[in-house]
Amino acid sequence: MRFGGRVYKIEDLKIIGSLGLDFAEINLLEGGTMIYQPKDLLREAEKWGFTYLVHAPREEDPCDLNRLAGVYFQEILGLFKACRKLSCPLLNIHFWMDPRFIPEKIRNRKREILFAMAREGLRNGGQLCLENLSERPEDFQSLLSECPELGLTLDIGHAQLYSQKNHCVEFLELWPKRVKHVHAHDNMGGEGLEYDVHLPIGKGVIDFLSIMRAFVVSGYQRTITLEVPLDHLESSVRQLKKIVDSLKV
Repeated sequence: MRFGGRVYKIEDLKIIGSLGLDFAEINLLEGGTMIYQPKDLLREAEKWGFTYLVHAPREEDPCDLNRLAGVYFQEILGLFKACRKLSCPLLNIHFWMDPRFIPEKIRNRKREILFAMAREGLRNGGQLCLENLSERPEDFQSLLSECPELGLTLDIGHAQLYSQKNHCVEFLELWPKRVKHVHAHDNMGGEGLEYDVHLPIGKGVIDFLSIMRAFVVSGYQRTITLEVPLDHLESSVRQLKKIVDSLKV
């Protein structure tokens, strides 16, 4: 497995490099122009020996189909081109598809938009990965079965929310080959986005031992972003690596 951390500005890259991590995930959830500084990014990558992944901006109103099919679609296409300049193979996206919150008519149109983005990504040499937010494993069934170009980012923390149990292992068992990236962070569970608090590993209720055992058994060897505050990144990486190493014995 390859471990990395999320970054918001060029200055954050020094932390990724000094910890000897494999990659930096450029986080654009709140906007920002970091992705459009390729010379600076490539210089830092060469200096420290890491690579990049990218997290796309928020979709904002998840039911605004005009924006999603227009401005947001074009923004995603632009990001694929920016990713190519960085030799970045993966673009992660939030695209809320939970039937408990998004009406069926909206979901059907969003499905078309999502599939079109995934196919455009492939044409640009990139992989679009849909991240689970509050969705349950069965909510992604038709999306992944109907669009082979679409990958899955499995967010361990999100799988603990809006649920009595963590659904991460179920996601992994259903689509072991479609999981292209992982986000790891802790929380105390809860029924609401306000409980998505991104605690350091071991500071919440998530059973990382059982979850990481499932990853090891599945043969997962791809990337894991520790989505924790940068001042807790080192301890969280150490904790997660310790768990993984204990499972390989």
